[in-house]
Parts: sequence; structure tokens; C-alpha cells
Amino acid sequence: MNTRQKIQSLIIIALIFISFANYHKGTGSTAWMQYASIAIMFVFGLFFDLAFTDSSSFIFDPDADNWRRKTEAAQH
Repeated sequence: MNTRQKIQSLIIIALIFISFANYHKGTGSTAWMQYASIAIMFVFGLFFDLAFTDSSSFIFDPDADNWRRKTEAAQH
């Protein structure tokens, strides 16, 4: 996990705390939903970043045969 991903994780944690802090049952305020929505977007962005990228490029390849060739070549 590089520095950018760590910073993004800290932003996610901060947004989650802000979301919980803005929830007030009696007032009917929806500010917590706005912060939670932003936090969810950051979570999916971080997931995409961790799942489909390496330090410098996009590595998604839907063809299983290409992945098999890459991983087998790396083992030898």
C-alpha cells in the first residue's frame, strides 16, 4: 500500500466518523447521508485502485488465458 492509498484510507475513516457524528435521530437531518455517500465513493475508488492497478499502470485483463500466461511466466 503506497502513500496515496494510505491517505485515501485516512480520508475514508475521517468521513465515516463525520457521518456518525452528524446523525441525530430527532432532527431529521440528512447531512450524515451526504458524508456517507462520499465515503462509499472513496471506498469503491480505493477498492478499484487496490484490485486493478499496480504502482504505475492499469493491469485489468479480462482474458483468463492472458493472466495464466503472465503468472506462469513469472514463476519460471
